[in-house]
Amino acid sequence: MSRAFFYFSFAGVAVVLQTALLPVVLPAPYKPDMILILVVYLGLHEEPWRGGLLAYLLGCCYDGVAGGFPGLNGFLLLGIFLAVRGIVTRVNTESSPLLLLLVAAGTLLQTIQAAFALDFFSHVDGVWTLLFRQLPLQLLLNFLTAFVLLQLIVRIQKIFMPRRDLPGLRKLDSHYES
Repeated sequence: MSRAFFYFSFAGVAVVLQTALLPVVLPAPYKPDMILILVVYLGLHEEPWRGGLLAYLLGCCYDGVAGGFPGLNGFLLLGIFLAVRGIVTRVNTESSPLLLLLVAAGTLLQTIQAAFALDFFSHVDGVWTLLFRQLPLQLLLNFLTAFVLLQLIVRIQKIFMPRRDLPGLRKLDSHYES
């Protein structure tokens, strides 16, 4: 229960940052997707049913606050979670570079899924072009945000929880340690 509370707390802070604070600083369509980063982390470290339900609920809650199409983010985040779960048995889930790579792959998958869903269900012209034009900067923003969050979490863990292991941060890479 405490992990679910942590996930929803992080998601709440991320949603406030993404919807209220970052649009003031960054140009309109561009903002890092911290919910996506959380879902990639869930995919690496949670069981399929629990993590899938959490990913879908996080997406639906995000739709309730900032979504234009109800259920779209739930669908997108669940798809990303399932894609990450599909490779989790074949990779070292403790690898920090893997998390960064999966955030980039998740951003690409999210763009493809969103373009497909919006094109299929709403018949808006130019969705593919619009979303893929924004993709390079969105990839960069998500990658940099994941990198910064990873470093920040490692520092917070060392200061406040030196003997407690967070899943995925047990074997820190040497370039993240200070």
